[in-house]
Amino acid sequence: MKSLNHHSRRYVSTICVIALIATSLAHAFAQQPATSKRPITHKDYDSWHSIQSPQISRDGKFVAYAYMAQDEDSEIVARNLATGQEWRAPRGYRPPAPPPDDSIPNFGELIAAQGRLARPAITADNKFVVFSIEPAKAELNKAKKEKKRPDDMPKNGLGIMDLSSGQVAKIDRVKNFQVPEDGGGFIAYLMEAKPATPPAK
Repeated sequence: MKSLNHHSRRYVSTICVIALIATSLAHAFAQQPATSKRPITHKDYDSWHSIQSPQISRDGKFVAYAYMAQDEDSEIVARNLATGQEWRAPRGYRPPAPPPDDSIPNFGELIAAQGRLARPAITADNKFVVFSIEPAKAELNKAKKEKKRPDDMPKNGLGIMDLSSGQVAKIDRVKNFQVPEDGGGFIAYLMEAKPATPPAK
């Protein structure tokens, strides 16, 4: 009987200790300030990125893609699949795609052309990534604020990334480009017309 009472007291003591610990923990958590999560705003959406137009080199060693922001400046990324080495280069700002509008002539072709402009190209010899560079968002906003003429607005360019080093050569005022399917060493590109010289006063 004595042993039974002893075990009962130990059991009750253990329960009391557990209840005391639980109460203390509950009190401690209650005193901690609640961490409130910040609501997501449209500014957060602007910086979200998506991978678009991935391209794989013919030898299977490299992948290149456009890392496009919703409403901010974007990048071109080239990655060596064997070593994990990654090169990045700015490709400028692409405004969000407008909703479909059948009233605009050739709207589908216009959107397709914009998609092709964002697509990088890996040369057939697996040595270079060629891509369009659009003006940065800050450049465009500054030009609009200054009310520049269309001819004086920032223009697209062409980027040529060396896959052995990540170095990028840039050619200004390039509207479009084409890389041959076979053979390396050549790029065809269409340049913007030179701005007209204003008449002398």
